[in-house]
Amino acid sequence: MKGCDEPKWADLAPYAGRWVALVRGRVAGVGWTADEARRAAKRSRPKEEPRVIFVPAVEVSDDDSPFA
Repeated sequence: MKGCDEPKWADLAPYAGRWVALVRGRVAGVGWTADEARRAAKRSRPKEEPRVIFVPAVEVSDDDSPFA
């Protein structure tokens, strides 16, 4: 089971094709590069260390199955 701090892929759909920085499971920054997303998160949450992920443009299910 995923941690309750992690958003579901469906929650990140508006950010498809972009990098997202998460702080405590919430979107804190978005960018076209990982560094842009990290810097955006640091501007809004300077004391927190964000986790940066890429949100794929293709649809991905929560269980990461290609046949969902």
